[in-house]
Amino acid sequence: MGLLDRFSRTFDKHGYDLDGYNKNGYDKKGYDKDRYDNRGFSIDGIHIDTKIAFDKDGFNKKGYDKKGYDKKGYDKKGYDKNGFNKNGFNKDGYDLDGYDKKGYDKDGYDKDRYDENGYDSNGYDENGYDENGYDLDGYDENGYDSNGYDGLGYDHLGYDKEGYNQEGYNKFNKKKNEVHSD
Repeated sequence: MGLLDRFSRTFDKHGYDLDGYNKNGYDKKGYDKDRYDNRGFSIDGIHIDTKIAFDKDGFNKKGYDKKGYDKKGYDKKGYDKNGFNKNGFNKDGYDLDGYDKKGYDKDGYDKDRYDENGYDSNGYDENGYDENGYDLDGYDENGYDSNGYDGLGYDHLGYDKEGYNQEGYNKFNKKKNEVHSD
């Protein structure tokens, strides 16, 4: 960059003067007229002060230390020394507690131990019903089993499997133990 270029402000539409340097004195590749970048590294990767491939803070031209981590503590793939990225997830997609971005562990259960459909490992939801709507004892939320009978053996109309109610009468008001005489 010429001395007059800096003062005359003859920069093109991309911000470079006639010699190819921007207002900060760097070319399009990021090097000054002495061929050093803004961190003091030459085009060959040697630092101007330390005369080796690492600067005084121990970082190379690309910004990584000898162990391969940048100033923020992340490697080239974006993971820290413990194997987690800046969002807190490891290479398999799980956080420190073992849950993925959706909140499920490797077995597919959330922190409350329910899967994405809302069922636990035994197949029951938080109210205690399976996917068919029956609890552990086999009854639905109204208290009836899959055949339509409650815990005492009566259907929603109050009749047992043989068709009699609790008093012993059937739908036609006939007693269960009535004997028909000819």
